Amino acid sequence: MNDKMKIHLLIDNEKYPLTIPREDELLYRDAAKQIDYKLNKYRRLYPEFGPVKHWAMAALELAFENMTLKHRNDTAPYMEILKRMEECIDHCIEKDRE
Repeated sequence: MNDKMKIHLLIDNEKYPLTIPREDELLYRDAAKQIDYKLNKYRRLYPEFGPVKHWAMAALELAFENMTLKHRNDTAPYMEILKRMEECIDHCIEKDRE
């Protein structure tokens, strides 16, 4: 069953209506809080910048965090190590059979 729900998120004092999977509600609400946190951080650090730059800097930081997490979850190096270990085990088994 496709269990969707409508929510309204408040981000930067603006309401954003969304229809989302019910199980993702907390993630969306936490994401909205994270955006507000980043915006307020950059407003505090760079009061001379305008809203567009604050949004851009918040977006950049969130995108960087996302890319960092994706990079950490890259399993290719581990798969290569496992492949070499498997080859080594196969070699040992073959050698033992001789």
